[in-house]
Amino acid sequence: MGTKKENIKTKTLGWLSIPAFVLLFLLFLIPLCLTLSNAVYSAEGGFSFSSLFSTFTSPYTLHVLGFTLYQALLSTLASVLVGLPGAYILANYNFTGKRLVKAVSTVPFVLPSILVVLGFVIFYGNNGILNRFLMKLFNLSNPPLHILYSFKAIILAHAFFNFPIIMNLVSTYWEHMDYHCEQAAQTLGADSWRTFWNITFPRLLPSILSACTLVFLFCYNSFAIIMVLGGGPQFTTMEVEIYRRARVSMDNQAAATISIMSLLVTCLLLVLYTHLQKASVQREQFTSGNIKSKKTVQGFWSKFLIFLYSIVCALFVLGPLTSVIVRSFMASSSRSGALQFSLKWYRQLFGLVKGTGNMGSALSALQHSMAIALLVALISIPTSLTLATALKRKGFWSSALELLGMLPMAVSSVVIGLGYYLISSRIHSSGYIMVVLAHLIIAIPFALRSVVPEYRKIPPNYLQAAHTLGADELRIFLTIEAPLLKNSLLTGAMFAFALSLGELNATLTLSNSNIVTLPVIMYQLIGSYNYQGACALGTILIVISVTVFLLSEYLKGKENG
Repeated sequence: MGTKKENIKTKTLGWLSIPAFVLLFLLFLIPLCLTLSNAVYSAEGGFSFSSLFSTFTSPYTLHVLGFTLYQALLSTLASVLVGLPGAYILANYNFTGKRLVKAVSTVPFVLPSILVVLGFVIFYGNNGILNRFLMKLFNLSNPPLHILYSFKAIILAHAFFNFPIIMNLVSTYWEHMDYHCEQAAQTLGADSWRTFWNITFPRLLPSILSACTLVFLFCYNSFAIIMVLGGGPQFTTMEVEIYRRARVSMDNQAAATISIMSLLVTCLLLVLYTHLQKASVQREQFTSGNIKSKKTVQGFWSKFLIFLYSIVCALFVLGPLTSVIVRSFMASSSRSGALQFSLKWYRQLFGLVKGTGNMGSALSALQHSMAIALLVALISIPTSLTLATALKRKGFWSSALELLGMLPMAVSSVVIGLGYYLISSRIHSSGYIMVVLAHLIIAIPFALRSVVPEYRKIPPNYLQAAHTLGADELRIFLTIEAPLLKNSLLTGAMFAFALSLGELNATLTLSNSNIVTLPVIMYQLIGSYNYQGACALGTILIVISVTVFLLSEYLKGKENG
């Protein structure tokens, strides 16, 4: 009987996941293959590897690749410098405001990249809030900080965006480490510093390297930050070059060949990250016995340093975001007039008065973005749920299918957008349909990561009891498993909604003048120096992103409770 039931289960749940995998195949692999196939087709219509050879040996392309790797490396190091002290504090100390520090440090990770760009322009610009404050404080006639449109701005923005990954991943690993080895070293006479370098740090290294690899991957695939804050072609990266070749030069073959080169690098990074993550998890499982209790902060200098780090992090994170919100409520009566409180931009945004310039399209962009994001969120729920039915068991096929489900994370959104741009140019379909499909492919891995871990946590005795009472696998899935996954499905859907609402890279790559979404209008407003109007749209994104984050944390708390 057990064999019969297992056969029924495999057949039924396998059937449930087939449509989702077919959808993933059609919406991801086919556009990707269409994009990459342009690299080996000559202008005359036959196969040719000349474009691949010339691109892979071109000094210019190799320079762009070298700069992309260089800026990603420095950005990762900057993220480590900001994030590791926080990881140490969170893993080893209890103090007032600890939960607030963790919450604030996580905010950048849920924000759209275009919002980070806007916040940096408003806060760190020559006429930004920080420079104006320093000019008044020290009675200066010229701004002392020149950060924007430079290499420094790229590194700083990437550190802002990614240091929470280092902080949270390393601190989570650190606080669950077994403390027996440290106790033994101290018993043998080692001081705290020697114990850390010889015992603690080598055991932390896999988790640090794993987090660094993930940050490096994100910095390597960065697009909006490079496009705006870089300030010119001297800071071109692989993603920017793919966009420039496809949409500016209209050279799809060159864009495809560069995409192949970039994809090879990201796949290597993804394999490295997976290997390091497994090593980190295995080490954690091996050392999960005597967990070190956290210390209460004592002494003036300890309290002062933790307070100083918390304040610096809060300013680093909240300064640009607060600047966006404050600037959205300001306007001047003339080009040279002083800024003062005004609801002008919100009136234009919500159509109460006629919008000027790109603000005239802001309301329709908001409506389009909300509709697209809602569609993506709704489709991601059944897709991630049915995909999870094939991934909940461990084994070779489950691992292979999980890799397929996560593969869109290894492909940059610019390359995904390029694939849909090529499809839309051939079949002349509605651009908005292509935007929805591209956003869905980008969102599915994140929704899947919310569902699969919770699916695997469902106690087997629930299912065994249902079997004993005569329920078949489909009924168990519908009445037990799916209801238990309700909160994780909602969390995944909310992240899919937020990702779609703030997605710029793929949208900008495949869009034309008839497609307007909130991030695209923000990008255009920044390009036309209408920062106040962009801030009004950015404030809407901040409110939605923070709301999604708070709701997801609430649902996670209910799931764990």
